[in-house]
Amino acid sequence: MVVVCLGEALIDLVPLFGESARTTATLTVQPGGAPLNVSVGLARLDCESLFLGCLSEDSFGLRLREVLEREHVRRVPSDPVLNPTRLAVVDHTNAIAPFRFYGDTPADSRLLGAHIDDAFRSDRITGLYVGSLMMTNESGESAQRYAIQRAAELAVPIYADPNPRPSAWPSQEDMIAVTEYLLTSSSLAKLSIDDATVLGWPVDPMELIGWCEDRFGTQIFVTGGAAGCWANVDGRIAHIQPPEIVAVDPTGAGDASFSALITSVQQVGQLSEEGLRFASAAGAITTLTRGAIAAFPSLDQIESFLAEWG
Repeated sequence: MVVVCLGEALIDLVPLFGESARTTATLTVQPGGAPLNVSVGLARLDCESLFLGCLSEDSFGLRLREVLEREHVRRVPSDPVLNPTRLAVVDHTNAIAPFRFYGDTPADSRLLGAHIDDAFRSDRITGLYVGSLMMTNESGESAQRYAIQRAAELAVPIYADPNPRPSAWPSQEDMIAVTEYLLTSSSLAKLSIDDATVLGWPVDPMELIGWCEDRFGTQIFVTGGAAGCWANVDGRIAHIQPPEIVAVDPTGAGDASFSALITSVQQVGQLSEEGLRFASAAGAITTLTRGAIAAFPSLDQIESFLAEWG
């Protein structure tokens, strides 16, 4: 089993926890980008992944390549591109736009159809993960639509995390249109309560699940931070409430939880309450340490957490 994670690998510039980008004197450099995060999150849980995205030849691109090599995640294409690595300034004190993206024609926009064909040559591909940031420019959108088409032709399940960021889009209408396309194209999609808020959709998790299932025909995994997660399991909305913890940094928790849920679905073939608990534990553990990838749990860590959770 191999899950292909298509999209961007970028550098997050993060203020000290609790500070804003406007006032902080320090920005820490952290590898990021949801597709990169998920590829590593899957690998940490012994679910083989492949990162499908272009990396720059610049210093940040080399840093991202080293992350993938250290985590034993294969990448396609293997050759770097001249375009710069995309940067994201993270500001969790800004509820409206916690991420701002920088970089003209970044490296991830150079993905080609030929690269996608290379990734799909293996008959071991059992899943395709996609987000929406790649679709903010014409070339990235074309490549991602082609990948989704190839996955559909091969009956490969598609896992989507639209992760709508208003600051990345020219208009609210464009952002909503791409989100709807991804939900319609996928078999399982993740949405957070914050996502529903910026989209103008129902924010009550149970209502949101039914609303999306009626319109898009896909299974929805809803995350709500400390409030837990929700999904329709065998016709009943299951809600998993994690134990109270002292969170240090929420960055990457959603990617960690979705990685865990995808791993569970890949193993058992469907959503389950056990899978939701597994995903909730992964997200909770990630908040206990500063940084996203550095905090992603191993299988042993999640099993220990679940044993203590009871």
